[in-house]
Amino acid sequence: MRVLIADDSPFVLRMIEKMLLGLHPPPEVIKARDGLEAIELALRHEVRLIILDVMMPRLNGYQACRLLKTEPATRHLPVIILTSKDQVGDRFWGLETGADHFVTKDAEPQRILDLVTQILAQPTPPSAVARPSPSDETSIDVLARVNDLLDRKLYEATILSEIGRVARSLVSFDETFRSVMTLVARAVDYSLGIMAFVEDDAVEVASLLTRPLSPSVVDEARQLTIDRLLHQRDGAPFKQVTYRLYPAPEGAGPEEQALGGFVTTPIVTAGRVSGMLALGGKAAGRVADSDSFLGQVANQAMIVSENSRLFERVRNLSVRDGLTGLFNRRHVMEVLGVEFGRAQRYAHAMAVVMVDIDHFKKINDVYHHQAGDAVIREIARLISDSVRAVDAVGRYGGEEFIAILPHTSYEPAKMIGERVRRAVEGHLFHVSGDRELRCTVSVGVAAVGDGVKSAAELVRDADQALYRAKEAGRNQVA
Repeated sequence: MRVLIADDSPFVLRMIEKMLLGLHPPPEVIKARDGLEAIELALRHEVRLIILDVMMPRLNGYQACRLLKTEPATRHLPVIILTSKDQVGDRFWGLETGADHFVTKDAEPQRILDLVTQILAQPTPPSAVARPSPSDETSIDVLARVNDLLDRKLYEATILSEIGRVARSLVSFDETFRSVMTLVARAVDYSLGIMAFVEDDAVEVASLLTRPLSPSVVDEARQLTIDRLLHQRDGAPFKQVTYRLYPAPEGAGPEEQALGGFVTTPIVTAGRVSGMLALGGKAAGRVADSDSFLGQVANQAMIVSENSRLFERVRNLSVRDGLTGLFNRRHVMEVLGVEFGRAQRYAHAMAVVMVDIDHFKKINDVYHHQAGDAVIREIARLISDSVRAVDAVGRYGGEEFIAILPHTSYEPAKMIGERVRRAVEGHLFHVSGDRELRCTVSVGVAAVGDGVKSAAELVRDADQALYRAKEAGRNQVA
């Protein structure tokens, strides 16, 4: 049984060697004068324990320990950092490099002996890799590997730092997710990146493409992610699954028809799976699920993205209607004020569309309020689908909605109002089990004109038009 000791002081080496003679049976001691020699000896000899001083020439104990814990042939060996340094941060850096124990030289000799005895009494952990022959490793080889390790650690720290920096901007989830996944792409060249966010029995799956993929490939990757999440949850199903897709930039290449490879890293919080990072593509297929750096990237990326998602949710709660997800009345009127001011300043066209559900009280009386809520939600979706992405839609009152249409004159606004009316009229609403119903809406349209001096007057004109549509028999645009 061999113990490797590295210290540039002959006195310290003799003292520790003499101390170890008190063990039964005493181990064979191999001595190194610095960290570089310690690594060479550890790679060439079967040793059971390594004791490293911190302050050594050529390669200090921290650097030697980090390389030893990175090398497949020596990473299983227990390492004791034995040093006269005990300043703030020394213990942290000693353990951060992978050392198993950190002991100061002024500690009681019996304590050191007890620690060594305890380590040597444990079963020898197997090495997964064969040791190089003595001629395989030179000091230059070891230094080259140290430099490579330091370069890699700097690269890893830079990627993780950059991901953390995104969190400080706390922008929208869309921007945060794109920024984080762009940084992840610097670590793994993926074609499809997925983050899954788990909350109890619901999961949201956000997917970003760096190259065009066929819809079937995207669906395959999503399903693989869900399947692996279910495996982590011991098969417990999700009651709600929602998706977001961020397409590849234009000109990113031809559409790929196969996933190529797939790697996933689950995120576990307090013993429960809280999310997953999944990467698809040829390069992703060469990464092991157990890759430690990918695990660090996944955790950091998930924390930053989840914080942004929660921030966006809180912000939405202050501006969104809880039932429909549309803007609430306060916020939509703020948007109206901004858009009206812009239209007046730059002489742009602008219109407002007011929508009211016909005979809504009857729906509540006959089908009850849960059915009424279902109708409101579905009509909110139909209105949103009928307008452009630049338009703002809000819930104005109980069963009344408003759409703000920038750069839109009266005739195009009236066509949008008619599109909404037809969409509702032709829709079959499913309420309370297998019951179905149809309903209609009345629509009022108003546009900025010579007589409109304020946003309030524009809303008043649209409301009066809506009243005329009701008076004229409902299910029409006025």
